[in-house]
Amino acid sequence: MKYLRQSLATARDITSATSAMQCNLCDAPIPGDQPPKWRKDGYEIVACRTCGLLFRRELPSADDLLSIYASDYFDHHGDGDASGYSDYLSDAREHRLTARRRLSQLADATDPGRLLDVGSAAGFFMAEARSAGWEVQGIDISPDMSAWGREQLDLDITNGLFQTADYPAASFDAVTMWDYIEHSINPAADFAKAAHVLRPGGTLMLSTGDAAALVARLSGQRWHLLTPRHHNFFFTVDTLTRYLENDFELLSVSHPSAYYSLRYMTHKLGTMAPRSTTVRRLADWIADRPLGERSVRFNLGDIVTLIGRRRDSHSERVPVTR
Repeated sequence: MKYLRQSLATARDITSATSAMQCNLCDAPIPGDQPPKWRKDGYEIVACRTCGLLFRRELPSADDLLSIYASDYFDHHGDGDASGYSDYLSDAREHRLTARRRLSQLADATDPGRLLDVGSAAGFFMAEARSAGWEVQGIDISPDMSAWGREQLDLDITNGLFQTADYPAASFDAVTMWDYIEHSINPAADFAKAAHVLRPGGTLMLSTGDAAALVARLSGQRWHLLTPRHHNFFFTVDTLTRYLENDFELLSVSHPSAYYSLRYMTHKLGTMAPRSTTVRRLADWIADRPLGERSVRFNLGDIVTLIGRRRDSHSERVPVTR
């Protein structure tokens, strides 16, 4: 906890920079009177007129993160707020199944070595990666999830902010960010940090929502991943590619399926119909029954996975596959 509070104090400068009305991707100014693209849950989401990046007009401070990612974010249902998880730990099987699919993709890009999982939560991906031959470390803002992974899975998980963590340069062969970068308060700095800790030729693999996907465009502000209390930035393949282009060669872009419990899926329906008592009752009913434990492989095509290779002087350009 002492380390975390020191990290948060150090990160105030980072937060102040990203809170200014300036695009995190292209540095273009965002006029204070520019109308938002959406207003949702009391927050305004603006679009950069230069590069198209979508983000919260006012970002949380580093200090805010402790309350935003408190224990109820990972175990939360019953009051209509479906922006977090209904019961993250109870969905361990689904997290592990999805992790195995991701590791299969990662294996196509690189052999096992030293891996850092950023936004590791309880460490289910780390545990699967360790079983696949990786030497793993993780970092997460949640004290509860970090502690659970250390105590229950015997994993090396640091509780803190990636931006202020002290990792030596070129010390990892792979960095993974699963559904993390949308929570960041400074994506540009996080991507630069990933490049710093990766060896030349090392692999970055990440997943996040794709705001340009068909279901996202049709859903508008009802898109289930447009949850601005927890998500600060909303990316497209184009904006993510632009973030990575200086330090990484983009190897692949895909929209793979993932595994979810029925309990989680009905819980997430609440983001699309937050005022519906019917949806809330359905989610609660399923959560309390064995049916809620059933695993479903599902794909709306709105979560993108990217794999990039850290540039070095000996790298050759590799065509992007989609």
